[in-house]
Amino acid sequence: MHTLETTAEGHDRGLELLHEILPWLQESTGFRGVLRLASPDRSKTVVITLWADEAAMHETSEAGRNLGALAAETAGTTRVALDDFEVTFFEGELTRKDVS
Repeated sequence: MHTLETTAEGHDRGLELLHEILPWLQESTGFRGVLRLASPDRSKTVVITLWADEAAMHETSEAGRNLGALAAETAGTTRVALDDFEVTFFEGELTRKDVS
């Protein structure tokens, strides 16, 4: 989970970059999805990637961390946290939708 401080412009640029790196994510072993959340004023953004298991997450973690740092810099945002979490409960339906 990447937590970013951003601006409205940085938010929009970050969303563009996410669409650009999405094919790389989709080709990564064990990738299951990505969720991007933004505060109403676009001052804070959280990007969560979902993986099949811990091994799949670790397989891409170094490249993902570097890519996330580069994307944050390119978008003009500041990464304030980078954390790993385990999903211990989920209820819902995951589908591919563009909700920009």
